[in-house]
Order: sequence, then structure tokens, then C-alpha cells
Amino acid sequence: MQIDQPTLRDCQAFHVYLDELKGFSQELPHNVMLLVEEVGEVAKEVRRMTKADAEGDRLRLEQAREHLREELADCLAYIVKLSNYAKIDLEEAYVEKMRYNVARQWSE
Repeated sequence: MQIDQPTLRDCQAFHVYLDELKGFSQELPHNVMLLVEEVGEVAKEVRRMTKADAEGDRLRLEQAREHLREELADCLAYIVKLSNYAKIDLEEAYVEKMRYNVARQWSE
């Protein structure tokens, strides 16, 4: 199965395949905990990037950016998986929500 230039629906189909191939747990609470763990890793890398940027350390900044890239991809994977387990078309849900947000009045 290829995953070049995927839509969200393609990502959801890929994770059905990957779950079956690898025998991953499909329990919602378990996967929510794994997502939260990944969000913590995102926060860690943002903190590292901020510190490296403030110190002008370009090497550490790029290293943290690469780790952040990986952690964001992990977060997206868990969100896609959770959508599958809850039988939600994530692409449709996203488009509907963004249409709502465009029309929404934001207050501060």
C-alpha cells in the first residue's frame, strides 16, 4: 500500500491496514493515552526549539525541529486511528468544522 500525497481518507485506510498488519490495539482509552503521551513530546520539542532559538543555537534548533516533525506525525497518526475506531470520517468532519469556523464569530 502506498501513502504518497494522501488524503485524510487515505490515511484512515492506511491505518486500518497497518493495525491489521501489526496487530495494534484498537482500544479507544489506550490510544487516547498514547496520543496524550505524544502531545507531551510535542511540548518538549517546542520548549527545546524555543530555548535553542533564544540562544542562537541553529544546530539544536534544527534538531528540535526535526524531532517536532516526527512527534507531530505521531499525533496525526493517533488522531487518524482514533477516528477509525470511533467510525468517524475525519476528512468530512474536518471540512465541516472548518466551514463552521469560517462563519463563526470569534470573541476574545
